[in-house]
Amino acid sequence: MKVRYLALLGAFLAVGSLTAPTARAQVVITLGTGMAHDCYLHAKAGVNLQDGLHVCNGALDHDILNRRDRAGTYDNRGVILDMLGRTQEAANDFNAAIALDPTLGDPYVNVGAMLIKKGQHQEALDQINKGMELGIAFPHIGYYDRAVAEQMLGRYKEAYYDYKKVLEIEPRFTMAEERLKDFVVTRVPPKSQS
Repeated sequence: MKVRYLALLGAFLAVGSLTAPTARAQVVITLGTGMAHDCYLHAKAGVNLQDGLHVCNGALDHDILNRRDRAGTYDNRGVILDMLGRTQEAANDFNAAIALDPTLGDPYVNVGAMLIKKGQHQEALDQINKGMELGIAFPHIGYYDRAVAEQMLGRYKEAYYDYKKVLEIEPRFTMAEERLKDFVVTRVPPKSQS
């Protein structure tokens, strides 16, 4: 007898005290040396954020950067601003990165993360999907953010599978592990033919 997955239900619907999942911004990898690369390292590590912000500002003001590296530096500074709780400034930097290099996928995913924080889940999903189609440096973060948007839109089956994909790519990504606890999988046997 075949068993198929019919529905995935977010357990958070039954337990109103759970908090909504949060989205994550991601960095753009830069190569070489200089302040732009140091900006990337600060954004990736997520420590010494004020120092990192200073380094990113210096890179944008003083480094000679090609268009792609300048866009990446805006994106990385946006990640730091987001970690500092400066969401609108972060969104501005992500949009500046897109304006400089619309082929760079990471800033779209990051704009999506900012839209999730504003409760604009469909718009967030659109941006995240666009970024993922273009290619991103850390796919597990793209899948995670997309799952958050899907979950908030009530698309539980899609969210569930995207959280699972996160753990397939990055098995120790605890935020996805925690979100999967929100789901109850129900199995319904196929309808019998009479």
